[in-house]
Amino acid sequence: MSELALFLVRIGFVAVLWIFVLSLLSVIRADLYGRRVISKLAKQSAPQLAKAASGSDLPIDDSDSFEPTMIQMLTGRSAGSKIDLGNKREIMIGRAASSDLVISDEFASNMHAKLVLVGEEWVLQDLNSTNGTFLDGKKVTTPVTMTAGATIRIGTTTFDLR
Repeated sequence: MSELALFLVRIGFVAVLWIFVLSLLSVIRADLYGRRVISKLAKQSAPQLAKAASGSDLPIDDSDSFEPTMIQMLTGRSAGSKIDLGNKREIMIGRAASSDLVISDEFASNMHAKLVLVGEEWVLQDLNSTNGTFLDGKKVTTPVTMTAGATIRIGTTTFDLR
């Protein structure tokens, strides 16, 4: 093998090694800090929701309104416990002690997901977690609006809004 070919193989190996290291650091950073932004879609629709709440333009059917007051833990280490929502507008969910809803599950990230009150509706957003967040068995990839009776699963822990 010529010296040039050997040199190119070495450079290629070092490049692949650096790509691996940088992607590993990116995953660790996302697991530690998570994403702290709500989707552009939710920010854009917030004025429309406020306008609809005031009674203009968009019709609202109050017969099926869903106004949860607590989070009920269904399975996991804290099954059966209830968490009062109070006047909170954002609930951070994860393993970190600084989370509003601490989940002691080895499959949960430190900052795993968050629930945000947008207008009159709660929106669930996955924060680029390693193992994903599931709403009624479907993986959450974009922010989704919570409905009555919807079950959230993070790792082996499940809970819902009531």
